[in-house]
Amino acid sequence: MSDYTSLKAQPPIPEPFEDEDVFIQPDAASPTPAAAPSAPAKPEPLPGTTAGTSSDNSAKSKKTYSGGLFSLNYYRKYFDLETKDFFKNCLRSLNPLMSVPEEEFREVGDLYGSVWITATLVYLLFFCNSFAELISEWFLGNNNLGINYFKMIITSINLLYGYIVVIPALLYVILRFYFKVVMLIPLTKLVSIYSYSNIMWIPAAFLSIFRGLLINHHVLDTALKWTCIGIGCLLSGLSIAVKLSQYFGTIFGQEEKKQSTVVLGLLVLAHLGFSLAVKLCFFGDL
Repeated sequence: MSDYTSLKAQPPIPEPFEDEDVFIQPDAASPTPAAAPSAPAKPEPLPGTTAGTSSDNSAKSKKTYSGGLFSLNYYRKYFDLETKDFFKNCLRSLNPLMSVPEEEFREVGDLYGSVWITATLVYLLFFCNSFAELISEWFLGNNNLGINYFKMIITSINLLYGYIVVIPALLYVILRFYFKVVMLIPLTKLVSIYSYSNIMWIPAAFLSIFRGLLINHHVLDTALKWTCIGIGCLLSGLSIAVKLSQYFGTIFGQEEKKQSTVVLGLLVLAHLGFSLAVKLCFFGDL
């Protein structure tokens, strides 16, 4: 028996592999590290909605209303007005010399203000004239005012509402069919311009109350009547003329300037006739 023990040949120990460019795919059974939580995705906007304040404002200005000419929904765009916008338009109208941005001539008019401003003016002219007559009869000691209230209120409604509809409609027809204007202003915008100019008659209506104190002074009474009519006619007429002359400047060239002046002059004459009709309606005589 030999003195040494035979050992089996052992396999060589491999050298450590140091190549850093080789990626070893982990075994499918081996656990993988947990993935880092990803940031939550931003929710997508719902169809038909826009993000941002400017987009909301543009969406409001581009509202569409379904329905035909005989549907009430069709007319909503003419009355879709917020309270702050209504008072803003009224404040702007207090300055008869203020012009408007040119893009407004292509927008639909505000018929909400047209209805309520004219209704307010009808009420104020009726109330102030009746109150002045009441003061006059009180000074004279007469209890019979002798005023046909029903006739006065019906006449004033027909006069004021008829003026803000008939004259703009005639102007619209002339611009469309005679001058064939390309950038034609909407009829509702013309009605809105005439309606908001009626705010200038409100100071004249309140001033007419003081004529009740001048019942015994015929000359002063007549002067106050004409002063009231003059204030209302001048201020409201300026408001209309400034805006329409600005619009005429955008649609008429130099060769058509004379024709635009003639049209504007006819509108001024129509306004003077309307003012005289107001005096006849509320003050009874010229």
